[in-house]
Amino acid sequence: FTGSFVLFVKMLYYIVRLRYLLLMAGSIGFVVVNHHRANELRSFVRRATPPPQKASADEPCNVVLTTTAADFDSLAAACALAQLWSNLPGYCEVPTHVVLPRGAMPSVARFLAYHKHILPVRGFKTIEKSDIRALGVVDASSSERLGRAKEWLEAAESVHVFDHHISSDTNNKDSFTSQDKEQIRIQEWVVEAVGSTTTMIVERLRKYNLVPAPALATLYILGIRADTGGLAYESTSLRDAEALCWLLGQNASQAAVAEFSLDRIGAEVREALAMALPKVETTVCRGVSLATVAVQTPRFVSGLAHIADELLALTSADVLLLAAVVSDDETTINKNAKKKFWIDLIGRARARSANVDLRKVMTHFGAGGGHPRAAAVSVNDDFLANFSPEEILSQARKLVEDQIPSQVTAADLMRSPPIIHDTATVAQARNFLDSHSKPSVFVIDKNNRLRGQLKLSDVVKAERRSRSGDGVKAFMRSQLGHAVPPEAKLAELEAKLESTGRLPVIDSQGSLLGVVTRTDVLNARHFYHSLPPDTIAFEQQNVVTNRRTDFDFDDDYDDIVHSGSFSSSDDDVC
Repeated sequence: FTGSFVLFVKMLYYIVRLRYLLLMAGSIGFVVVNHHRANELRSFVRRATPPPQKASADEPCNVVLTTTAADFDSLAAACALAQLWSNLPGYCEVPTHVVLPRGAMPSVARFLAYHKHILPVRGFKTIEKSDIRALGVVDASSSERLGRAKEWLEAAESVHVFDHHISSDTNNKDSFTSQDKEQIRIQEWVVEAVGSTTTMIVERLRKYNLVPAPALATLYILGIRADTGGLAYESTSLRDAEALCWLLGQNASQAAVAEFSLDRIGAEVREALAMALPKVETTVCRGVSLATVAVQTPRFVSGLAHIADELLALTSADVLLLAAVVSDDETTINKNAKKKFWIDLIGRARARSANVDLRKVMTHFGAGGGHPRAAAVSVNDDFLANFSPEEILSQARKLVEDQIPSQVTAADLMRSPPIIHDTATVAQARNFLDSHSKPSVFVIDKNNRLRGQLKLSDVVKAERRSRSGDGVKAFMRSQLGHAVPPEAKLAELEAKLESTGRLPVIDSQGSLLGVVTRTDVLNARHFYHSLPPDTIAFEQQNVVTNRRTDFDFDDDYDDIVHSGSFSSSDDDVC
């Protein structure tokens, strides 16, 4: 019995073990079979399913590019062109988007924060370059100002360039040369001498009777104001003023213009300005004061142009060059540091420095842009690798100085003065002034030496005292303190003319050679196309034609302004 029981247990053990082995073999076989079938199913699905298509393949569009770090003129012109294309046959069949390749100026970014939802603005990464039909480029005639969007130029079916920066440098490798135009398929190339690119596009909107919405009209006004300085910059044209007036009639918001046209200077900009002001170095070259300064920040500061504008106003310089160095090495400015750094060179100039073209200065250091009086550039790597910031700033200063011509002198500007001899009477002086339509006359002696000046107001006083028969010596004014030598420079003449209207030019013996007036200086500065050679015709008419013998505006005005008030004396005529 015991042997049989042991045998039974062994048989039971082997049976259980065999069953376990059979179950394991079945499971392995099931897995292998199902894996094979799964592979077959995936292959079938892969063959039956068409290849995925790009999501943007069904989204052809037109694109208008602003410049990198877009300003108001660039954004406004881009939105205006988008509005134009959205209503023109040949363009309106697909949507038109505005793309900012790399950011915007702080004031523009603030405007976008409130208005982006009503503007045709799209992100750069949402556009496939293969979908672009027409590509517009505004406020830039250099492809380098497009940043990463430069590659879209060759992908677009047609390219349309609108700009107002007139440049004589046609050999700039970064500009659209004739060879580039063939490769890029440029269909429109419009560069006109106006103050704002927005003006050019707004004129086209007017031509097709396309009225912008109030928010868009407001943006277009901001664009024109920004690049014309509120119609104050010398590049401003009549076309800019007309476009601005038309936009004001389209329900543009003056409240919004007032709010967003004022730049808010952030804490970083104020800190950089505080650092820069004590470091400004000013030199005078041929009568033009040139201020230079280098300021260093550990990171990029948006709004550096505000620093340049403020420094130009605070220093009263004619030309300002600002080198903004981005580096965390405090010794970068003063040496050829091996550590990596970046430099933004910014220039500003007043209208009186008419011969200085800052745009030419900036293009020497890279793909710079701007206007003759306001330009900037990110200095390219070749200069950064070989020169320190101070050396780069010094090179820029030298380029500006080379553009400054020699100053004109009093001998270049003077004209023949009206004269009478010191033996003449007041009545004779009155006849001379009336017959020659002059408000004043210089008095000389028999040796042609300057003795003084007699003004019409002096003659009137003598006549009212019944002293017309007296000699002019009793009423003339001494002008020796205002006399200048013939070699006196323009800057010296300007300083003296702030206190008097006419400067007699005399030689070393005191002989009268000529006279320099305000008009001569205004013409020398090219502030006007031309001015009459003597006093303004309106003033002459009041003095002579209308016979206003009680007040000589041009001469007595000098006395009033520089004395601070009208005189109450009975002898004075006001």
